[in-house]
Amino acid sequence: MTLGKLVSEGFLLRDRRSLKYTGTELVVARALAQLQTRASKPEADRDRKVVQEIRDALGAGRVADATDVVVAGNFIQLTHTPGERLDATSGLRDFRVLGIGAWVTEFRQREPDAFDAEALIAAA
Repeated sequence: MTLGKLVSEGFLLRDRRSLKYTGTELVVARALAQLQTRASKPEADRDRKVVQEIRDALGAGRVADATDVVVAGNFIQLTHTPGERLDATSGLRDFRVLGIGAWVTEFRQREPDAFDAEALIAAA
């Protein structure tokens, strides 16, 4: 799915004038790609909740290098250590771990200003 399609389906936000994205939205786009999001899929509501969890965590400064989001069915949990991730995934059969902390680190290396409140960057 393209970034434009994610925008038109309401999953992703971008600046209308410059058509650029914030660093937060690039992390969200990567999560949506991992989840293989489609508005027509039954999991679309869950994916919207995952997106909101990621935006809230980034907005509150609760994302470190080891921060992950564990997703299984309607289960969504933000974890900050490998131990928390292990606890969250124990007993789950089919789950995904979204490494948002690593993604933030990667984007910051490429675009140091990507997570400043006013910074807009072109999608890579």
